[in-house]
Amino acid sequence: QRTQTHALTHTMRSPACRIGASMLASDLAAMAADAKRVLAAGSDYLHLDLMDGHFVPNISWGPPVVKALRKHTKGFLDCHLMVSDPAAWVDAIKDAGGDQYTFHLEAAVERGTDVAALCAAIKSSGMKVGVAIKPGTPVAELEPYIALIDMALVMTVEPGFGGQSFMADMMPKVSSLRAKYPDLDIQVDGGLGPSTIEAAAKAGANVIVAGSSVFKGADPAKPIAAMRDAVLRAQGVAPPPKPPPAELTPQEKLKREVGYRAVDAHVRNGMVVGLGTGSTAYYAVERLGQKLASGELSDIVAVPTSVRTEEQARALGITLATLDTHADIDVAIDGADAVDKQLNLVKGGGGALLREKMVEVLAKKFIVIVDESKLCESLGPSFAVPIEVTPFCVHSTMRKIGKLPTMAGGTPRLRTGSVATNKPDGEELATTDNGNYIIDVSFDAPIGDAAAAAAAATPCASAPATNASE
Repeated sequence: QRTQTHALTHTMRSPACRIGASMLASDLAAMAADAKRVLAAGSDYLHLDLMDGHFVPNISWGPPVVKALRKHTKGFLDCHLMVSDPAAWVDAIKDAGGDQYTFHLEAAVERGTDVAALCAAIKSSGMKVGVAIKPGTPVAELEPYIALIDMALVMTVEPGFGGQSFMADMMPKVSSLRAKYPDLDIQVDGGLGPSTIEAAAKAGANVIVAGSSVFKGADPAKPIAAMRDAVLRAQGVAPPPKPPPAELTPQEKLKREVGYRAVDAHVRNGMVVGLGTGSTAYYAVERLGQKLASGELSDIVAVPTSVRTEEQARALGITLATLDTHADIDVAIDGADAVDKQLNLVKGGGGALLREKMVEVLAKKFIVIVDESKLCESLGPSFAVPIEVTPFCVHSTMRKIGKLPTMAGGTPRLRTGSVATNKPDGEELATTDNGNYIIDVSFDAPIGDAAAAAAAATPCASAPATNASE
């Protein structure tokens, strides 16, 4: 009778579908940027594999890396402990910012650990509890602990290395768990992607870990959406409808009109185009994609200035390159945060300052799109001057900038919180797409000589101001 009741409950309500990105497949030298990229693409959580070289024949990272990543994201951190002593790391993972602690049943049993006590310790720390089993472990060995855990993880590869092939013969384990425990979160990990998700979804898995299929493609949003749709279909749940496009405000309509006009007037076949970053540049990129799709333009190569712009351009089918191969830019299109009467300008309200400057300084023609609110008599008071600097000796660099004669009257401070705004909105130092910091220099009075200030600041970091050709 109990089983029958559970089955009826399952037909009415299924556990939530969650798709997670396995950070083991990310660019480990840019983990924070990759984490932000996949979360923006629709990933519901980040899956972190911690390996000690004993339980599995590989070493990945430990709590310090979890702690470092936590500084850059508020995303849910699902920590998968592939370690020989799972009870030893609970406090460290909690202190590092982990949200869920998944340990291997095999490791706990071999160590003689009290599994029930370990589950209780994890819960008392405030983290969720997950228990994982390897492909060779019968699912029956997991069942005595189901009432103590939040999630069961059925490995679909041998733990220890990414990029392995999905083991479809693990699906009977998932089906068995789903039949008996309709409301349990069941996670599968290993070889998951759009080509293998159907088997896992039909078996009843609702929490998916995907690595290579998410990180190795051009657009992580596509495999994430495909896997989500497969799980929802298997649950009999209609995928959420795409929201209708929001009505543009009058200001946004003007941005779109001018962004489109910049492409129409200045981009020709065969050009190398620098793609700026921000709300204004967004419409120029959109227009470029439209004209390539319609055949009005061809043989265009674009150099994006940020991760966000790169993702938008890839989604539109625009051919991309870097300055390594295409350093001669025919035209660059971007916005600005302040422009004076001599066409000196300040950029850097967002987090792509150095990349934007590197691309735009190489452009034969630089189209700057601003509205009247960005025009000023002189640079300085209307918008703090941002200077991108390396993390190394950042406080020394900030002191040197503050002592520059051409920056007299300026008050430098390190940007904190979101990198996309120069208004402090957090305690952690803001990090650019290049992994650098930004020093914002505020002025009460106009900068006497913007060009001289830019030249003086260049040895310290990227110059704060440049001159637009149009």
